[in-house]
Amino acid sequence: MNLIRRPSARVIALVALSIASTPMLAQTPRQPEQRGGVPNGDTPYIVVATFRSPDRALGVTMADELRKRLQSEKSTKELYVVPARSIKATLEAAGFPFDSALSASEVSELARSLRSDEILDGLVTKTASGVHVEPRLLLRTGQRTVAQPLPAVDAKDLGDAAKQIERALTEASKAIPSYRLCTTALRASQFDDAAKAARTGLTMYGTSMFSRLCLLSAFSAQKASPDSIIPIAKTILAADPTSMIALSNLADAYAQKSDTANAVETNVAIYDLDHSNLEVGRAVVQEILKLRRPERAIRIVDEMLVQNPGDADLLQQRWIILVNAGHRKDAIKAGEEWVKVDSSKATLEYYERQIGIAQQDSDAATALQLAKQGATKFSANAELQLLVAQGERKAGQFQAALVAARHAAEIDPKNVRTTMLVMYIQNDLHQPDSAMVTAQRAIASGQNRDTVGQALLGNVVAAIRQAQTTSARADWEAALKAAQSVDAIAPSPPSRYYSGVAAFSVAIDALTNVQTLQLSANAGDRAKACAELKVVEDDFAIASIAMPSGGRVDPAAAKQVLDGIGTYSPYVPRLKTTLRCK
Repeated sequence: MNLIRRPSARVIALVALSIASTPMLAQTPRQPEQRGGVPNGDTPYIVVATFRSPDRALGVTMADELRKRLQSEKSTKELYVVPARSIKATLEAAGFPFDSALSASEVSELARSLRSDEILDGLVTKTASGVHVEPRLLLRTGQRTVAQPLPAVDAKDLGDAAKQIERALTEASKAIPSYRLCTTALRASQFDDAAKAARTGLTMYGTSMFSRLCLLSAFSAQKASPDSIIPIAKTILAADPTSMIALSNLADAYAQKSDTANAVETNVAIYDLDHSNLEVGRAVVQEILKLRRPERAIRIVDEMLVQNPGDADLLQQRWIILVNAGHRKDAIKAGEEWVKVDSSKATLEYYERQIGIAQQDSDAATALQLAKQGATKFSANAELQLLVAQGERKAGQFQAALVAARHAAEIDPKNVRTTMLVMYIQNDLHQPDSAMVTAQRAIASGQNRDTVGQALLGNVVAAIRQAQTTSARADWEAALKAAQSVDAIAPSPPSRYYSGVAAFSVAIDALTNVQTLQLSANAGDRAKACAELKVVEDDFAIASIAMPSGGRVDPAAAKQVLDGIGTYSPYVPRLKTTLRCK
């Protein structure tokens, strides 16, 4: 995993200083602070930085004591100890107080500006019997800084602690030449030579983290098996839990072994080293998402947003993670928060995706709200207008739905789905004549006749159901008119079937009336009976013509109609004769 540490503003100040100015290190000490005279060209330089401590003055004094100890024990030919005055001048020029306890990245830049590759710092606290110190040696190699924890020291005072730390530093430094050989071999892609040099370093100093880190890098470059990498990385982390190199390699090794639980925890540990580093946080989130653990990724992104409120990129990442994790309600809210910060991100694709999430969540109200927002911003988009129309119709707001549907039809007049929705809404509003006009215009414009006819059938079905409920002759006649009107524009088996059913029902009602009227002695009733027989003849004819092609809709019902016509038709001429109909 490639993790890039973003420099803080404090680090940038030190970087700028190292680039813009000549190091403030005096080439020849003004006082005999260290024996040996002018350092050789290959003499290593070491910066002793202020130690971290709850007592700021204690941290400064610890560094002073250790600096003095090293200056007294080492000649400038062995190890040049950068004087306190040079450190003070450099820090103050970068805007730092001299007693600042610096982070690893900050102290690394301080050392760079002072031409030093070695740094000594640590943690110091007071105890009942004296002091407790946890020192570490940092070594810069190119753009990388690696750490070597030194043995913890419990001493009666700072001078005694400095004495013990100097001895530990001398031992740890024995592995540095082998480490440099190892890194040189790594840069030359001579991985076997690098591993050999690292192992040599371990013989010189058995707990050398420098050698183990280089050996780990050699194994990683050779794409060694995870089982080879994991033990080395864990050994390094046991001594230095903050080693980014070890953590990164360990996370990758666990991922290669499909050990998802450990891979995720290791990535979280990487993030926990520096919550303020957005680049590292984002890289960790991507690694965790690859491992399909979105819940852990959400937690990290939320923490980053606490420190970086309103960060548009983080808000977008949070939205995407919640969408992919299936947290639909939270995802919709996250998307809204994102586009509030950066309204340019409220694109057509954004609205389409948000609406889709709401629909998947069966949240019709939110889907409609989002569709309205999108349709307002993208008023020329027919699909959004169509979604508004569908949502309003589902909410029972038929008039608002009709406005949106007509707008969609104006944008895309050839879209048959829009035409059908307009007609459905007109049917909902009990505007069959308007639906018929819409259908005629659509067909005239070239839209598919059969498809348009399907929408018109809605009114016919409603009329048929009304007639079946009431059994009223007027309702059957209205159903017949509706079916015939549709059949005239877009003939289809359903339109003919409904025409046949309605016509047969009207005919049967008329025939029933004839049976009653023929018993009357009133001449007016006999005339009415003759008129009813004419209705029977006409509607039986309509049903007889319609049912053969419409019968496929319901063959059983069609057979009953046709059988009924066959049964009752012979009686019509006899009744006309009896009633002396003209």
